[in-house]
This record gives sequence, structure tokens and C-alpha cells, in this order.
Amino acid sequence: MKPLWRNWSGSAHCTPRYLLTPRGEAEVIDAVNLAARNGLGVRAAGTGHSFNPLACTDGILLDLSRFAGVTEIDRQAATVTVKPGTTLRQVNAALDREGMALPNIGSLVDQTVAGAMSTGNHGSGMAHGPLSTTLKSLRMVTADGTASRYDSAGDPEVWRCARTALGTLGVFTELTLACVPKFNLLVKRAEVGFDEFREQAGEWPRSADHVQLNWSPWHDAISLRSLHRTDAPISTGSRFKPYRTTVDELRCGIIGLAGRFHPPSVRALSDRDSGPAGPDRPWVSSSADAFAFAQPIKFLALEHALPLADLAPALTELRGVLRRAGAYSPYSVLARVGAGDDAPLSPAYGRDTAYVNVTVPRPTAYHGILRSVEQVLRGFGARPHWGKAHTATAEVLSPRYPEWQLFQDIRAKLDPDGRFGNDYVNGVLGPVHGTGRAGQWHSKQFSSTSTG
Repeated sequence: MKPLWRNWSGSAHCTPRYLLTPRGEAEVIDAVNLAARNGLGVRAAGTGHSFNPLACTDGILLDLSRFAGVTEIDRQAATVTVKPGTTLRQVNAALDREGMALPNIGSLVDQTVAGAMSTGNHGSGMAHGPLSTTLKSLRMVTADGTASRYDSAGDPEVWRCARTALGTLGVFTELTLACVPKFNLLVKRAEVGFDEFREQAGEWPRSADHVQLNWSPWHDAISLRSLHRTDAPISTGSRFKPYRTTVDELRCGIIGLAGRFHPPSVRALSDRDSGPAGPDRPWVSSSADAFAFAQPIKFLALEHALPLADLAPALTELRGVLRRAGAYSPYSVLARVGAGDDAPLSPAYGRDTAYVNVTVPRPTAYHGILRSVEQVLRGFGARPHWGKAHTATAEVLSPRYPEWQLFQDIRAKLDPDGRFGNDYVNGVLGPVHGTGRAGQWHSKQFSSTSTG
């Protein structure tokens, strides 16, 4: 009986011929050679936080969860070296013990470093690009069964492509990231009207070290969160602050279940349950606690990266489309910002970026919201987050990436037989030699992949 693998949200699954759990580089090499001898594909999986079938295969699936751990923290070089299955939570904890920290991370830390790198994961802040911009070097096993180290001084083009590659160039076996001395953040919240935000949208991205906004499209109030670096000591009880967000996630999950049977109830329950938003007194937190929170509820999410200047126009169009549709999610729309990147497949490639994220409960009743949002954002030249739900194909995506062909050339050089592809990858990137099946899972992402 073949093993069954599911991703974190339950939105994708597969039955690989072999589900292997390597603990080191030699076992990864053995697996790649096994695949070559038997004409099988190879995909690698971490904690499965991608919402699409990115890791799925009927060949060899490498579960990297046991190939984990922080191997070195070099305080003088300000770097941390990790194995690919190490989670961001584990990295944060190890760095904290040494008085160090990652300069910027997203809100979920149970993703593996390799998975986050491969899909363009990011936090927020105009001084920061995606997580992959902190990468200093990596080791990777390629399709010929050899392991090599890559950095910007060796082969710059391969290096840039490997930093965001969806696992198509090889299997990471070691990653070295830049880190910084541990720092605290002053957390502030404010509420502004929608029209007021549009007037200040040009200044807002640089108004703090890290910024984000949350907005329920049926309201005109926008909640702004700003994080400012500070030398002030951590506030009493600050470690419990992220749990308020976790409680909000639980609330959204419960409301989402009710809305599955009676969609109009989502708005009413959300308004009643949230109550009036009182002013928050600012507090100081460690960076890791300020950036992230525990996420106990499984959901489905879409995120697109668009030119920073288009954020306010995109939100304005989303407001009209979603209100006319009368479709509601209990989760607020989230927007973050970041610097551009030079990795050819980075969603932030070549431009200051706004990231617009829309989350919905898993039942199919909510998938229409994602379809509507995707069409709006696509009109602004947006690029989808590689690890989140979307329906774009290579035909849609290739014009949006100026160095698309460079990536295709590097992919053909390192993996000429498409060993590290799958049907889904061939759909979003195109097959290596222009042949093969094209993304049979695409039409399912906003429908039957939900387990309800």
C-alpha cells in the first residue's frame, strides 16, 4: 500500500511510490540516484504549509522534517547555518539563546527554512526583501546526484535562481542566513478611515520599520500596525500579546463554520463578536514575539505581490468587487510591504512591493472570494505567492517576470530531464523541454481541494 501525504491545510495530497525521511545529505543523494535509476520524479516537503500541490509527486517524496537542526551560529560573521527541515521557530529559539535574531520574518514560524526560501516567504518592512535575500550560501543536491555549495561569488546566475526556485533546481541540504543582534520592537496600533488611508498610502510603507494593515471589506475602518526598533526594555506581559491574534484566529474559524451553512451570518457574527475597537496602549516586545503568532486553525489563503504604488488603487477596487458580490470572509484582508529582490522568480523581483493577502475558511463555499480577489489583483500586474492558492499558469506568469527565461535556462541546465518537477510545477513554470502534462491540479485549488 502506497503512503499518503497531505499538506498542512488538507488542500493537497498525494500517494508517492516512496516516502523517505532522510536525516542527512548522503541519504538525499541516495534518493536522487534511486529516482534516476527508476525514472521517477523527486519532490521535497517540509511542514507542508504551501496551500497548493507544490510538493506532490507519484515518485519519491522526501520528508525533510528529520533533516533538521541549527548547526552553527557565527556571531562574528553574523550568520546562522541550518539543515533544510529546520523550522523558523527553531531558528528563532537558537538565535535568541545566543543574543541574535533574524532581521525580519513573517507571521507563521512553523514553516521550514528551505520551504520558506523556495516559495518567496517574507515579512514586512521597506528595508527588507523576502527571507531569501538573507541567504548567504546553500548546499544543494542536483539531478546528477552531486552536492555543491552555491553563493553569490561562485555562479551568480545559478545563485540568484536557486534562492526562489520552488524546489525545481535540486534539494537543499544546508542553508546559511544572515542574522543580527537581538532587538526589541515598540508595537503600536491605530485605526484610520479608508479614504484617510488612501491619502496617506504613499507615506505609510516607510512610516515605521515594519508595517501592516488589516481591513474587513464591508467596513471603512482600517487597522494599522507599526513596529519600531527600540532600546526600551520588554514590557511586562508582552509575550502574551500574540495570543490575542491566536484567539482572533480561533474566532474566525468558528464563524467560518457557521458561514458555511448560512453565508450572511459571517458579517453579523464578525461584527458582534469583535465589538468596538478600543485604542491599544503601545508595548515593547522581542522581535520574534512581535512578528509571529501561533496559528491553530487551518484555512486557505491567497496572496499576490503587486507594485507598491498600486496598493491603494487595488484595495479600492477590491472593496467595490467584494461588496457588490456580498461575499464575506471572517478573516480580514492583510497587506504588508517589502523591498525588491533580484531572484528571477521572486514575487518581489525588481520592484518595491505590496503584498495583499486574503484568507478564507477551507469549505468550498468561500472559494468564490479568492477567485474574485485573484482577478482584481491580476489586473494590477500582481504575481502570486508561490506557496499560496492561485490559478495562474506559465502563460499568465511568464510576462510578469523579466528574467523568466534565465530561470528556464538554469533549470534546463541543472535538471534537463525535469526530475524535480511535477504536474503542478509544469503548469506554473512550464515543463523543462516544452513537453509534458500541464498542471492538472490547477482547477481544483479553489474547489475540491478543500476538506471542509
